[in-house]
Amino acid sequence: MADEWQPVTFTHVEYPKGDVVGMILAWVSLIPCFTVVSFIPIIILRRDLTTIFFYIGMFVNEGCNQILKRLIADPRPARTATTAQWSEYGMPSAHSQFAAFFSVFMILLFYIRIKVVTLIIPCAKIWKHLICIGFLCAAALIGYSRLYLKYHTTNQILCGFLIGGFNGALWFILLEKFVGPYFPIIASLPICEMLLIKDYSLIPNVLWCEYHCIKQEMRSRLKKYVRPE
Repeated sequence: MADEWQPVTFTHVEYPKGDVVGMILAWVSLIPCFTVVSFIPIIILRRDLTTIFFYIGMFVNEGCNQILKRLIADPRPARTATTAQWSEYGMPSAHSQFAAFFSVFMILLFYIRIKVVTLIIPCAKIWKHLICIGFLCAAALIGYSRLYLKYHTTNQILCGFLIGGFNGALWFILLEKFVGPYFPIIASLPICEMLLIKDYSLIPNVLWCEYHCIKQEMRSRLKKYVRPE
């Protein structure tokens, strides 16, 4: 690799100058940042308690990462023989921990919570498997990008995967067994009704339910609709 490094536009993520693979992986390593930001409009539009709880879990996972980094105090790798890359610590990798948390939580959500209707969505079960494989591949690619760009060592990345996967599974269990059962009560609170916050946990197929409800509403309104002459 070249000794000269340059940042991705408008970010602090660096890659070896002239290295096309490094540039691509630098963008890949930004996926966690894009994911966190993209959830803001999703929450505003959906206003679903499960999504909100998942979003809170991302920050809890990140907080856990920052605490562990300071407790373990394992430095990041050096990019040259004499110069350390960062002054902050790198164990465990925040990116790999986030990727594992996100992937494990979503896979459990897909296989346990989300039900598919094969008569409505052809090959829905196959798509569910493919999406979950995609989560795992994306997580592995994010971890590899941090290794390739020398932001973390192999042990730091593997540790991030283990802790993130554990946190993702634990957060899902917390959702299903302890917090989720109270979502219908929480959604009925005046503040939630005022903010249009909803609970989809008892609906086996949200996509089909929304389609059916909107279609029924449109039919009802079309009967009352008077076309302008």
